[in-house]
Amino acid sequence: MTEEIGTIISTLEGPSPGKVSFVVTSGIMNRGQFVEIDYSQGRLVGLVVDVFKTNKYFERAESVKEFESSGKKLFEQFPVSEWEYLVAETKPMGVYTNDGKIIRHSFPPSPGDKVRVASSETIEKFLGFDKNGVHLGEINFHGTIVKPNLSRLLKKHLAILAMSGAGKSTAVKTIIEEVLDRKKENGRLAVVVIDVHGEYTCFGEPATKPGEVDYTKKTFIIRSHEIKIGVPKLNVGLVSSIVSGLSSPQKRELERILNSLKSEMKQGAGPFDLNRVEAVISQDKSINDATSRILLSWISSLKDLDLFGKTDSPSVFDVLRPGHLTVFDLSDEINLKKKQIIVSYFTQRFFFERKNGAIPPFLLVIEESHQFAPQEAKEEYAISRRIIETIAREGRKFGACLCLVSQRPINLSTTALSQCNSNIILRVTNPYDLKHIGESSEGIDSKSLEMITTLAVGEALLVGEAVNHPVFFRVRKNKCPESKHEISLEQAARVFEEKKENLNKEALQFL
Repeated sequence: MTEEIGTIISTLEGPSPGKVSFVVTSGIMNRGQFVEIDYSQGRLVGLVVDVFKTNKYFERAESVKEFESSGKKLFEQFPVSEWEYLVAETKPMGVYTNDGKIIRHSFPPSPGDKVRVASSETIEKFLGFDKNGVHLGEINFHGTIVKPNLSRLLKKHLAILAMSGAGKSTAVKTIIEEVLDRKKENGRLAVVVIDVHGEYTCFGEPATKPGEVDYTKKTFIIRSHEIKIGVPKLNVGLVSSIVSGLSSPQKRELERILNSLKSEMKQGAGPFDLNRVEAVISQDKSINDATSRILLSWISSLKDLDLFGKTDSPSVFDVLRPGHLTVFDLSDEINLKKKQIIVSYFTQRFFFERKNGAIPPFLLVIEESHQFAPQEAKEEYAISRRIIETIAREGRKFGACLCLVSQRPINLSTTALSQCNSNIILRVTNPYDLKHIGESSEGIDSKSLEMITTLAVGEALLVGEAVNHPVFFRVRKNKCPESKHEISLEQAARVFEEKKENLNKEALQFL
């Protein structure tokens, strides 16, 4: 049992089931710490949501001003330091019973009851951590390791939300590392990352520094120019989402042609590409001229994307392997529509094959998810939104886990975000984003939202299905090699100039 640190006091608002204040009688108390109080059924566990100092000599501003203006100092005339004390406002969270259960509390403790800093054992059991869980970091001021159960964290989907530079990618990498490090007997997932900025290609780099872990044998990097979508796998639904405006007769004709070519393929003709589809449309006299011209125009626009081939590259079955990571590096691609098509197609294939049991359970991480599932955009500008929302609603039934990462949650589909039953929230200061988070994430109160705005880089709030109660923690340091994007601005400038100087020296050698 830990030492007593304070005594509960009476205030106008408590003690009550929703708020308890205590004066700190020993040591220091920080906002975000857990405390415990003896309770009739066990131990009442609370979270310190605010702390403030008070001193009776400084309660009346006009008296302080008048006295100090006379040239005298309160510190010199009165025992001021002896009357300063610290008060901690605490939110009771529940009761850890004597028989190891977690129950709700219905009545407050009494004034005069003693308060203790919660022990690591109490915190771990109260929050529902798992010794074989995902090591995310540790709770500030306690040193308690944050290890939520894998299923509780990911099965019903996860959202990682923060402003730029707050530590989102570090949190994502931590989760990826934990999944890749899991032993077969503890259950392993396949991991796929939609990487918009190339931040996760570092998993494919060999470890060069002490303490780094080499994940190269478990990582498969796919560059955007290497990606191809097999035309035989296309259906009219996907095509019509890419080229909006197809009429019902045009869809019927295109579907008839695709089905005919697929039938020929099954009979030994081999896979076909857009050139073959284009040729068949041109030669088919049963299609009226207007429909033919429109279909040929749309086929031409698909060819311009340089994205479609005879077969998928990569194959879905090569991408998803237990305990392995596949990174779709889209950092070189600037065409948002093309990126949405890639995400839409492969995500649909992942979900379909997982429903059929052909691929292992997987975690799909989508960086900048507001780009791929925007809230307000029309269907033609949000090609991948529908399948992301479908997985958000239905994926947990089939072991298709989603992790949505965004710095602008207000622009992210409410349908998708609301289905993420666990949230890791790092620093957010935009009031509209905060309001959106508060409305879409259960378990976050006004005090927690206020604390989110003051978090340091790397500090986060874990809330939702993953834990019994919200918990603030510091994300642990990554084990993978550092990303090339994590260098400082000064270092990036030096690298550029050094590279330019080397090129100039090489050019002079040939003169």
